[in-house]
This record gives sequence, structure tokens and C-alpha cells, in this order.
Amino acid sequence: MRGESEDGMVDTIEREVADDAPGAPRDGIGIAAFVTGCLGLGPVAIVLGAIGLRRWGAGAASRRSWPLAGLVLGVVGSLLWLAGWLIHAGTESSDGTVVAHAQVDAITVGNAVVARFAEDPAATAVAVELTDDAYLVDGVAVARTSPDVVAVTYSGSTAADWCLTFDTDAAGERAVAYAATEGLVDSCAP
Repeated sequence: MRGESEDGMVDTIEREVADDAPGAPRDGIGIAAFVTGCLGLGPVAIVLGAIGLRRWGAGAASRRSWPLAGLVLGVVGSLLWLAGWLIHAGTESSDGTVVAHAQVDAITVGNAVVARFAEDPAATAVAVELTDDAYLVDGVAVARTSPDVVAVTYSGSTAADWCLTFDTDAAGERAVAYAATEGLVDSCAP
């Protein structure tokens, strides 16, 4: 405590405080809820926000705003994570994804066919086969990206005149084609 003495000087009076004296209410849980909500850890923020609001209601915390903001951010963050997951899960087997994976395979196998003709320019054909986990180009394994390709067809007779067709359904209605001189094409039909 401070007080003024008769000569105009300020006197200070020391006061001892016990170690177990009650202090100001703590808002650590509410602040932790807010921080975890900002970091996108939705479920953690929701739990900490609920605990923080309970502590505020019991008078153990002085502010309601921190845990409430953490709770709201936790709910919003959890909903955003869920929406993102649903969007991702929905596009995994979409037609666009299936075709894109088949196109990657068409380009990769097409490059392997080009490499095979570069090794032997006099070759008149290249054997292309589909296995469960790879393509075989004249017996050499080429990594498979698309699990949706059900058949691959090679047609052609020279290094500059060949085409590959990758069917992504049994009826052959969804197909990707790769021609020697054009790259990705709509079909191998002349």
C-alpha cells in the first residue's frame, strides 16, 4: 500500500501474501479452446470450449468469450473438415477421376511403347498386357495408376503408327486412347 507522509514523501507498506491465497479466476481452458479452434482441431476445441463454459458458469473463469469462441470455431472447423472429406470421398470414383487416372496410364504405357521402339526400330509390334497391378510392355512391367482400367488394346504395325486403348468399363463405353503421333486422342479409329 502506498501512502503520503507529512513531508510529502511516498511511503510504501509491504504486505505479505500467502502462497495459497485465492487469485483471479483463470481462463486458460477457454484460451486453449480458442487456440485449438483457430488451429482447426475441431473436436478438441469443442471439448475445451464446453469445459471452459462450465467453469465460467461455476465462477471459476472470468470470461465467457474465450471458451464460447473456441466452441464455435470447433464446430465450424469440424463441419469444414467433414465437408472436405465428403467432397474428397465423392470425387475418388467420379468419371473425371477415373478418366484422369486412365489418361496417366495411357501416357505412361505410351512412353514405354516409344522406348521399346527406340530400342528396336525394326520391330513391327509391341505386346501390351494388363495384369492386376501393372502393365507389361514386351514383358517389362510398367506401373499402373488406375485400378479402373479393365482392358488394354494395342493396334499398329510400326513405330510411327500405333494406338493404345484403355477401357475403364466392361462395355467399352468409357475409354482413353493414346496414339503414337498425337498423344491422347478420342479413339484409335482412323
